[in-house]
Amino acid sequence: MTAHEHIPEVLPAPPETGTEVAPLAGPPSTAPESVPGRRAQAFGIGAAAVVLIPLGFVVWGMRGLEPGAGIAGLVGIAVATAAWLADARTPRRWGGWALLAALSAAYVNLALAPIGLVALVAVIACPLLARVAHKRFTAAGFDLAEIDVEVGFEIYRHQSARLRIERDRAVLALKRMAGGGHVDQAIALSEVKLVQAGEIVGGDSWPLPGAMAVRLSEGPAVRVVAGKQQWVVNVEDPRLVSAILRRRQSAAWSQRTGPQDLGSWHALRKWATAQTTTFRNGTKSQSYRAFRPIVGFGSGVLGLMLLVMQIAGGGTAPSTWLATAAMLLIGGFFVVGWLRQRTRLGYAELQSLPPNSPSWGDPRPEVAPISGWRPWT
Repeated sequence: MTAHEHIPEVLPAPPETGTEVAPLAGPPSTAPESVPGRRAQAFGIGAAAVVLIPLGFVVWGMRGLEPGAGIAGLVGIAVATAAWLADARTPRRWGGWALLAALSAAYVNLALAPIGLVALVAVIACPLLARVAHKRFTAAGFDLAEIDVEVGFEIYRHQSARLRIERDRAVLALKRMAGGGHVDQAIALSEVKLVQAGEIVGGDSWPLPGAMAVRLSEGPAVRVVAGKQQWVVNVEDPRLVSAILRRRQSAAWSQRTGPQDLGSWHALRKWATAQTTTFRNGTKSQSYRAFRPIVGFGSGVLGLMLLVMQIAGGGTAPSTWLATAAMLLIGGFFVVGWLRQRTRLGYAELQSLPPNSPSWGDPRPEVAPISGWRPWT
């Protein structure tokens, strides 16, 4: 690889030189300047889903429960609440914490009727309520640029990808794509040099380094240049996306960590591909990354609840203590594994291009990196 060539693993690449184009007068954004009461309403609904409803079922059922069972339910809800508060900047995961709290309440009430059956309904209702809180917190509005919360945008025309803008980076989440082994791609917001709202004229596509190209449909789109990387993707409201990216770029922390030579980059990409690959019915497929946290937190909280019940009830059966220890060990193993995997995958997502790569397409603002791109004024 010379100074002006990409390595074969990331090809095909967009053209090195674009075509000069004149900006178009695009339409204004339809998003409001702000959403009144966004934060208070979202956290109020979220608290009801994660804390109040599960806690209400445990308190209501404590008259018919042994003290140890009631305390165990409170412990499970406390763990879910602590995780929810620690993960408050990522509302797309609130449904998982609501499910964990609801399962804790349902587990200790299973022997009671009719509250046990009603608590099972909460297992469905609480995650749905948390989803409402998520939608409320991330409702379209220019004030999102000032709020430290992850915002997700559907890629226009139902593409199998999603643009997520976090505090310090933006991620193209590729979701489950055919063939497996697809690693999400990310850019560091501190390295953003250019953000343009615009549109695609005619059909086109934008290649991603070492991944399937993103199909581009005729309609609004956004262009982002960060470091050597560049994206062009369809979004419904490119002016809103551009405003959020520009504002967060000014406050983002540096994310540039990772391999400094080609050999280390190959090793990191090989590991990341293996983490996102599995086999189903003999066919290579995309792995379910949510499996580890679901099993880990579920087993860990259940083991912790069993431990509390054993201590409060003075349990002496060796089999019960062994089951409790096994649940705690399984939970700890999967949670620690998920945290380590998530951290290293975060580094890999930022390293879609190897060190010393040339720019991915023409980064100049006055040119179109592909023939169908038209910037807006």
